[in-house]
Amino acid sequence: MRIRQKLCAQCQQSKPVMYRCRYDKNTAWRFSCGPCLLILKKKYAKTYQYGGTWKAKKK
Repeated sequence: MRIRQKLCAQCQQSKPVMYRCRYDKNTAWRFSCGPCLLILKKKYAKTYQYGGTWKAKKK
């Protein structure tokens, strides 16, 4: 099993589960941790788009 790392685009912390999303006229996908994702979903309710879940532990 591989353990990978990825940083949250907002808080710059590494978490075991990240969520791919885009928002606010930004066409690039970004990874966000759970707490930051909740803030983004509320702030950009009209333009928020979910793109999948990334996990650090890959089989």
